[in-house]
Amino acid sequence: ADFLAHCRRIATDIAKSQGSVSINDVRAAIDLPAELHPSVLGAVFRGKKFTAIGFTEANHKAAHARVVRIYKLTEEK
Repeated sequence: ADFLAHCRRIATDIAKSQGSVSINDVRAAIDLPAELHPSVLGAVFRGKKFTAIGFTEANHKAAHARVVRIYKLTEEK
């Protein structure tokens, strides 16, 4: 839970500075602990904080060019 919260803070910071964020950006900014499976990263963008706005290819070798979403921060009302 702490690691996931850390990844969400990173994603938020990236989205604020770049305007958008993907899991590629988050992966580039972290070291995945050996005891965690990479699938845990699938939960980074769950919830209402992020809105999907497009697609790109995953850029790590194990992904085999899988399609991943690009997100922006959801506008607060």
